[in-house]
Amino acid sequence: MRIVVDAFGADKGEAVIAQGCVDAINEAKDLEVVIVGDEQALKTELAKYKYDEARIFLVDAKEKITNNEVPTLAIRQKKESSLVKALEITKSDDSVGGMVSCGSTGAVLTGAFLKIGRIKGITRPALAPLIPTQSGGKVTVVDCGANMDCRPEFLEQFALMGSCYMQARGIENPRVALVNVGDEDKKGNELTHEAFERIKKLPINFVGNMEARYAMSGKYDVLVCDGFVGNVLIKSIEGTAMMMGKMLKQTVTKSLKTKIGALFMKKELKGFKSQMDYQATGGAVFLGVKKILVKGHGSSNALAVKASIFTAKTLAENNLVSSIEEKLAAVLPSEGEKTVD
Repeated sequence: MRIVVDAFGADKGEAVIAQGCVDAINEAKDLEVVIVGDEQALKTELAKYKYDEARIFLVDAKEKITNNEVPTLAIRQKKESSLVKALEITKSDDSVGGMVSCGSTGAVLTGAFLKIGRIKGITRPALAPLIPTQSGGKVTVVDCGANMDCRPEFLEQFALMGSCYMQARGIENPRVALVNVGDEDKKGNELTHEAFERIKKLPINFVGNMEARYAMSGKYDVLVCDGFVGNVLIKSIEGTAMMMGKMLKQTVTKSLKTKIGALFMKKELKGFKSQMDYQATGGAVFLGVKKILVKGHGSSNALAVKASIFTAKTLAENNLVSSIEEKLAAVLPSEGEKTVD
C-alpha cells in the first residue's frame, strides 16, 4: 500500500511530517509513503531517523497554498504546489491507496473535487471526523463543515457514506442517527423532516433522530447533519473538552489532599487524557471522492500524521470507495445522473 503525504500545512512544518511518515513505515512493513514538498528540507529531517529508505519517496514541490488564498484560484494557478502535485499523484497512480494533507481545508477539499473527482452518484462530498464516546469507541460526524447549505438528498448520501465508512473501520452494522432538536420522528425543520423520510428507506441501520447532548453517549456510530450544524457540534464538543480538562487540572492541584489523590489516580487520568486526544485519531476523512483523502489538523504532531496515514491505509485496504459506489448504484441510481454546481 502506498500513501501520498502533502508535506505543507502542519504548523510545525516538515519535522512532524517526516517523523510521522518514518514512524508509520517502521510500524507497518507493508507500507510505502510518497512525501511531496521541499525535498531538501525533508531530506534534512529524514536524516535524523533510521528507516527503510526504499519505502519513502520524495517529490520536490516548493510552492505552497496557504489559508489566505482563494482555494479554487490557488488550485488552478499553483500547479507546482505540494498540494496540487500530491493530488495529481494520488489520482494517476493506481498503486496509491490514499492521501493525507494538513493544509488549508478549503484548498484540500476544492482540490480533491477538481483533481480527483466525485464518486458517481454523490452530489456533495462530506468531511467526517471522529470523536470519542464515553464507551471508549468512536463516532463520526457527517458533515462537519464542507457543506454549509444542504438539501435532503445530501443528508441521505451522507448517511449512506457514513455507514460505509464505519463498516470499513470494523463496525459490522453501524448505528446511524440524524442530528436534530429532539428524538421524536416529527421533530426538526423542513430539511430534517424530508431527510428523515429518505434515510429511513436506505438499507442501513438508521436509528432515528438524536439530540446533540447524546453525541458522545456511545449509542451511535454515525451522526448525520449539514456542515453548519456539524461544525458547531464539533467545536462545541472541543470547547467543552478543553474547559473540562482545565477544570480537572485545577481541581487535582487545588490542595495537598487532591494532589495525593491524583497520584493514586495517575494511570486512570493518563488513560482518560489519551482517550480524549484527537492527535491519536488522526484527521477527518473526506467522503465521496474517488480516492481516500484524510484531512489532518494544522496543529498535527507526528502521532497525528502517523494516525492519518494508517487511517488512509486501512480504508483503502477495506475498499471504502468501492463499497460506497456499490451501495449507491443499488439504492440511489437516479441520483447518479444529477450534478450540483
